[in-house]
Amino acid sequence: MNYDINLVWSTLVPLTPEGMDRLNGIVEGVFRISKKESDGKFYVIFIGSATDIKNELSLLLSKEDSFLKQGEFSFRYAPIKGDEKRKAVEKQMYKQYVPQYNPKEPISPLEVKVNLN
Repeated sequence: MNYDINLVWSTLVPLTPEGMDRLNGIVEGVFRISKKESDGKFYVIFIGSATDIKNELSLLLSKEDSFLKQGEFSFRYAPIKGDEKRKAVEKQMYKQYVPQYNPKEPISPLEVKVNLN
């Protein structure tokens, strides 16, 4: 079954406690983390989905061996309800960005067309 999903993406938000405070309440959806490189541009290095994005980002930041320990990072998120649809969007994000810190492609039986920008 194919779905067309139109996501409403946030602006680029600094991946800091203050930036994450912009997530009011529990936001269920997908997110992508970008790192600022020497050319001044941000490049997607990690994608994910969660029932609580703020909590998931906090967990990633708190890990001792986190890839988020050095550099300037930002994130964008898009609310989306339902685990099946989130996983399908996450799979499309993986195919689009091939993020270096995601160990493998997410699994989803759904095929979706989605706006990733």
